[in-house]
Amino acid sequence: MSQTKAAMAAGLSRRQLLRLGVGAALGAVFGLNQDAASANGARIIRHVSTNARKVCLTYDDLWSEYYTLRIAREYSRRHVGLTLFPAGIAVLNNLRRPNAGYENLYPRMRDMGHEFGCHLFTHREINNFGLQQLIDEEMEPTLDVMRRALGPGFRPVGIRPPYGKVTDALKELSIRYGIPLILWGLDSQDAICTKAHENKEDEDATANYNEVFANLSDLYAEDAQCSVDECPEVCVKAILKNYEAYLRPGAIILHHALKTSYTAIQPTLDLLRDWNMQPLPLSQLLAYSA
Repeated sequence: MSQTKAAMAAGLSRRQLLRLGVGAALGAVFGLNQDAASANGARIIRHVSTNARKVCLTYDDLWSEYYTLRIAREYSRRHVGLTLFPAGIAVLNNLRRPNAGYENLYPRMRDMGHEFGCHLFTHREINNFGLQQLIDEEMEPTLDVMRRALGPGFRPVGIRPPYGKVTDALKELSIRYGIPLILWGLDSQDAICTKAHENKEDEDATANYNEVFANLSDLYAEDAQCSVDECPEVCVKAILKNYEAYLRPGAIILHHALKTSYTAIQPTLDLLRDWNMQPLPLSQLLAYSA
């Protein structure tokens, strides 16, 4: 049974699945959404159990140098540290052939006060990977390029598998390297909305747009049929609604380095301020664990 089917079989509606994200939904179904669940000795962290009004903003993939740098700068200007999970290939691309103005991107972001985890190398699904394949094709190549970018002493704050998929081999990998698996308890859903918005702008992708954006209509029916100019605002509203529904102390929040996420920075920080929630890098948030 697929993850989505398992969650729906347990009684979660499509609306709940979209808001939670499948990984978080499964946590709700099977009681996994704890501070740190021990699975065969591996530490799996979806949120930090704390009464302190602290949260962690995380950003995955970092394919776009343009939005990655701008997101990092905007948070740095507001004295907010992020935890970034770049795919190893994104780091390698920046080392080998950075776009003009994006040279030394990773040490620059580190110097802004941001920290880094490991998102593995290729961003493939790892369901059928054994431990040695994970080491040879995903973990070691990622550590190699990140140490080339950030220095030989670099150690990731955590491992976040692509799509949040945790396997027995991945647990073994976590134990082997002594690095926890970092998932999330709040999915901003920026990737879904961004995909819908970008497809809307492409006349050749109208059918795909309709299919993808229909997933949002369960949540935001009044806004589902937005114009191209209106869609970015609708996407930001969608992100804020996810925050309002699932934000709590100790939340680890999933974003991606995308246009929608960049647009949502100030509204998101305004919401956090209104809720008296302080964003911290993951390494600092873990210090508040009860």
